[in-house]
Amino acid sequence: MKTRIWIVAAVVLFLFPVMAHAEWERTISAWDTRLPDEGKVQVSFWGGYWETEVRGVDIQENTGYIDITYGVSDRWSFCVSPSVYRWNLEPGPAESGLSDTSVMTTYRFLDENTDTFDVAIQGGVSLPTGDDDKGLGSGKVEPGATLLISKTLGPFIAVANLGGRAIIDSRVGEKDFVGWAILEGVYPLTERLSLNLSFSASTKRYDNADDGADVGLGFRFTPVKWMFLGGMAYASFTDAYDWGVNLAVGFEF
Repeated sequence: MKTRIWIVAAVVLFLFPVMAHAEWERTISAWDTRLPDEGKVQVSFWGGYWETEVRGVDIQENTGYIDITYGVSDRWSFCVSPSVYRWNLEPGPAESGLSDTSVMTTYRFLDENTDTFDVAIQGGVSLPTGDDDKGLGSGKVEPGATLLISKTLGPFIAVANLGGRAIIDSRVGEKDFVGWAILEGVYPLTERLSLNLSFSASTKRYDNADDGADVGLGFRFTPVKWMFLGGMAYASFTDAYDWGVNLAVGFEF
């Protein structure tokens, strides 16, 4: 139940961005190889709802996070991502509050404009800022790395991620490593609107949990160059969760 890489979040309201040309990520589920231009800041808000039923108990989860990404150079970015989380059992208790915080850096060392593929590596660490006694965080420092690859194939864009995270001081019944893979296809319907389809899989975190495997279908819309809107609905092929949906909005400064 706790093995979810796609528990995401919250809801966004309004900012006053400075208009600029944005090199937005094109994806919703996968990390893209596109990075902010040097000196630019991109802020995106992600929110979602996920539902599971386990032995007659309904479990609802809401998690939100904010990605604050700075372009160190045109090939290198730095991101801080604090999050919030709420779980609710029906019938039963509920908890909500600050969850864990991720810190990540991404470097693109191949560019499709001059090479065959975009290829980047992302390294990061999840910091235990959430209260694990209340089920709001892991309670552990968890370093990880992800390989990012993208390629334009005619009108389509394919983006793949392959990553893993170490669980430091794992407990009895808890794995010391989890891995995941994501493949997301992007089909531009117009210059500003795309249809996105994703497939993902993840290894289980706990002995009594399920491996993850799901499919997602959504859209990404850029009404102006400095803003995007996006959303995706998911269905799981395993008992990791039943269904979920996430929404996002982002701005460039």
